[in-house]
Amino acid sequence: MDSLGFDKFYLAGHDRGSYAAFRSALDHPSRVLKLAILDGVPILEALERCDVRFASQWWHWFFYAQADKPERAILADPKAWYGGCAETMGRENYEDFQAAIHNHETVIGMLGDYRAAIKLDFLHDREDREAGRKLQCPLHVIWSLRDDLEGLFGDVLAVWEPWAEQKVTGEGIDCGHHIAEEAPVELARALKAFFIER
Repeated sequence: MDSLGFDKFYLAGHDRGSYAAFRSALDHPSRVLKLAILDGVPILEALERCDVRFASQWWHWFFYAQADKPERAILADPKAWYGGCAETMGRENYEDFQAAIHNHETVIGMLGDYRAAIKLDFLHDREDREAGRKLQCPLHVIWSLRDDLEGLFGDVLAVWEPWAEQKVTGEGIDCGHHIAEEAPVELARALKAFFIER
């Protein structure tokens, strides 16, 4: 944001990007004015709630964190590994997605994020919780109603409340996991209402 010339800004992150957004807002409270989290809970919260359902539905977290094997499995046949969802993502988004999962460096980067989460990020969350550090900016959480966040964690807002100084707001959107691609109008409306109209 420094290179773009923004000292203060609104921030939104989806899924893995929600962890980077959460960390940015927690570590730079004077700069992030408002934070929107899309389809995510803090890594520490996810790991502490890990049970049979979590392990069977989000098994990829633990597999992707391993050395060497995940990239070999994924890059052997990326399209088969990730499947396809052109009908819900739209053709252009789907083509971008396919290009990314067929790129060796991109796959290594994606796996690096999972490896950091399991080996390092949860430790930062725990240190922050023990120190009583909380988000200082308003937090709005958005989740997809046809994905598994509510099923795994129940009240998504309640998971976030201990991490925020202010009241947490949020809503579910009727779509699958790829919120921006599957429900762009609804997501834009929700983000505009939070960032601009409140």
